[in-house]
Amino acid sequence: IVSPFDDKGLVAAARVDAKSDDFWTMNHMKLLYLISKYSHCAQTVHEKERWIRKLPMLVLIYEGIVQKVFEYDYAPASEVVETMRVYLNVSQEGKDDLDDLVEGKLVKGLRLSTKEHQSVTAYQISPSGLQLISKRLPDEERQLVDDLCIVDGKLLQVVWEDGKFLLRTMTFSRESSITEAEDVSYVVSPYLPRALRRVGGPVMSSNAHRASESASKESTIRDDLDEVITISNVTILIGEWIPFGANQVVELNMKLGSNERCQGGYFTAQVDDDSTNTQCEVPTGLTSVSILDHDMTRFTNLEAQVYYPEDDGVVQVEHFGIHCRMDGTIVYGLMIESVMDRILENISLDNLARLLVDVHIDSSKIMESLLSSHQRDLLDMIFLGNTLNRDKVNVIIADRVVPKQSAERYMDKDAFENEIRQVLGDTYEAHDLGDNDIVITGSHGIMLVGPQSKMQEPVMLAFLSLRSRDVFVHNVFSRLFIIDDTLKTARQLIAKYEQDPNSIPRIRHTLSETSKDIILLEEVLLYLQESLEQDTSIYAEPVDDAGHKLYQVLKIKTMLNDLHIRITDMQKVLLGARHEVNGLRNMTDTIAETQMFRLQEEIRGNSSDMLQQLKINERQSTSLDVMQVIFAGSLAFEILDRLTGEWSVIHTSWARAYIVDPFMSKPLVWFLISMIVWFGVGTGVFSLMRDLNDKTAGVITYRVKVNKGIDLNALDTYLSRKAVISEDGDADALNANQKVSWVERDPTKWEGYQPKVEMIYDVKHGFLLSVYLQVTRRASKPAKLRPETLKMRFFTELQEAGVMAPDDAAEVIDNTRRRQTRDNEMVSIEDSTVFLKVRVPGERHYREIPFGRQSYLELREEIAHKFDCKPVQVLQVFKEPDILIADDDDVSRLKPGTVLEVNIKKLANTKPALGAPVA
Repeated sequence: IVSPFDDKGLVAAARVDAKSDDFWTMNHMKLLYLISKYSHCAQTVHEKERWIRKLPMLVLIYEGIVQKVFEYDYAPASEVVETMRVYLNVSQEGKDDLDDLVEGKLVKGLRLSTKEHQSVTAYQISPSGLQLISKRLPDEERQLVDDLCIVDGKLLQVVWEDGKFLLRTMTFSRESSITEAEDVSYVVSPYLPRALRRVGGPVMSSNAHRASESASKESTIRDDLDEVITISNVTILIGEWIPFGANQVVELNMKLGSNERCQGGYFTAQVDDDSTNTQCEVPTGLTSVSILDHDMTRFTNLEAQVYYPEDDGVVQVEHFGIHCRMDGTIVYGLMIESVMDRILENISLDNLARLLVDVHIDSSKIMESLLSSHQRDLLDMIFLGNTLNRDKVNVIIADRVVPKQSAERYMDKDAFENEIRQVLGDTYEAHDLGDNDIVITGSHGIMLVGPQSKMQEPVMLAFLSLRSRDVFVHNVFSRLFIIDDTLKTARQLIAKYEQDPNSIPRIRHTLSETSKDIILLEEVLLYLQESLEQDTSIYAEPVDDAGHKLYQVLKIKTMLNDLHIRITDMQKVLLGARHEVNGLRNMTDTIAETQMFRLQEEIRGNSSDMLQQLKINERQSTSLDVMQVIFAGSLAFEILDRLTGEWSVIHTSWARAYIVDPFMSKPLVWFLISMIVWFGVGTGVFSLMRDLNDKTAGVITYRVKVNKGIDLNALDTYLSRKAVISEDGDADALNANQKVSWVERDPTKWEGYQPKVEMIYDVKHGFLLSVYLQVTRRASKPAKLRPETLKMRFFTELQEAGVMAPDDAAEVIDNTRRRQTRDNEMVSIEDSTVFLKVRVPGERHYREIPFGRQSYLELREEIAHKFDCKPVQVLQVFKEPDILIADDDDVSRLKPGTVLEVNIKKLANTKPALGAPVA
């Protein structure tokens, strides 16, 4: 926060002599009193300073003009409100009086930056200002100001809401009309400088014959205007810069039909969403375009006439000349035929200000209907969707000004300068170019007045082209600040992502949108850089004295060099923003991976808990089955007792001799016998339950993703031989999947097991999608079947049944086979990824045993373990076809995957191996 108006003069400003009390007018006094109502200077350290911002002050001044509190004029001017550019009815006289009060130290000024990175000013009355109004402001004038800003004893607050200013208290609210730009009647003709036209081109249209139409019409002006300056024979050039290139110029010429017999026509910005329908509807307000001359890749000159509806009684003949160039320079030219009752001569700057606002808005609408959708997207991104009110540069050319005086006398910080500020914004300089020509520069353009003014059109076009770029670059730079703020917000969200579970999707969306904006900004900067390098001849310094002086006054060369520097600087800033986006995206990915890891850990923990619970439920189910058997026995005995009456063995003579007398008649003997029987029965039940649980505790599963073609008829035949326990279908427009489950009933084929098979296949296209195999076995004994063997036998069976082609079945088996040992690779006994295949004569399937550095005795032990027998029962081991394995040397020469046949004593009745003696 900087206060540039203190006694020490921290900011350089023009020092003015102390003004006497007689200098201050009644408007000054009322303005000072209005500021005092909204500001307060702290008297102690515990009090808070109160200031009134400039925009609300301008709204209150306008409302005071409407209610006849202030004797000021106003005119529409472009102002920035938050991130939007809005046309407001601003009183330049009121702004001038505010500056007077600040310079006279009756009001303090405070400059500060907004969150939208805009510089704003606030005002506070000083003690000397309070003393002055207490001495000089009459009570009746105070009452007028009080009626303006106080309602029901409450001070009105100025609020910007939904694109309009509201004056409100807790119980009162009304809308201000400061945003309603007033219309005047006028007639203009299209105009383009000769430097932009092709020699021999068609003559431009003229509406001079219609000039009198505006004289008899009305305006919507609500105030009485005081004319201080008038100008005659006015020509206006309005410039802006839009991203253009050779391809966009070609597209524009094709859209206009520049090479067709019937060129131009009516245009609208509406997109046709139903191009095949018979009729279409478009909103009111079209633009008629006719081509003057063009070059397919370099430029287009055209006339555009606007047919937009106006208020009743207002006549506006808007006919522009438009020049679109490959470097992005857009020039709108018009010659004023009449404004209200003034035809050519004595055009009031008050009315001209309203005409310029209308032309600015309508020219934006015209270009919106002519630009491509991509160019509109670029402008929407730069101006945040507020493209119709984008700022433009004015060049006002006139033959004569009244009153005629030297240039410096127009910069009087009073009536003359206030009048000029209505069309040029804040004024900078005024220079005499000769005896009769003057130039005045401002924030929104220049005004060149004199009989030789049109001779300097080339210099003015160079200024218009560069200044339009300067305005656009300023908007781009403001957009960079917004991107920087967005990235800072994203970084804060990342730092606090744990506080909001939905932050990651929102961060990703923010980074995606920001990355898109950065790409568009990079494209805009490339267009800007190329536009400065394409045609430098337009910036050539003129040779005549007046032109040379105007060239120096407008600082053409300095502006060109500054644009190069600013564009290069913004490219560096944009590169940093892109790196920031990449860094934030990496941080977001890391957070997402962390969250996914946590989720996986939670799922793993939940899965483990579910598995444990399933095992507990299975044990409880087994216990329940046993208890049901016990309960059934107890129930059967109780039924017999009810049918036959109570019966007990102790009533028999033999029971009394052998049970009652020896055991039951002696103390504690029968109790001990009961405990022993209880323990024995409990042990038996517990052993039974443990045996039942052990049968189902071991599980072998194998899931195979197949995606191979099958013969559906053969599959139906194959499934007809299976005891199918469930079938499930799932169909949509693309697939018809079928899931079928069954349990194999032939234990001899599966090493005594009964695998459960689940198969998913596509009935519509004949594809086997996946297979799930599960074997339930005893957990206390080694498995007789490994998962790979289970898979191999199943797909071999499918091949033999004709369900799968042999090549497909072999490919599925090979793709999921364990890694085989390479040549000269040493494999330790702990390496369980390679095996030997063992079978007894007559078997079609193999059993696998680990391959390693076994001795002959170790090999026999492995085989015995696999066949659930003793090593002594393994009589002979053969390597197919008939090579006997008899010692350690034979075993060391075996390779992974070797097929062995064994003769086992308990299977001696089977067919012996080839060449092997019968045991």
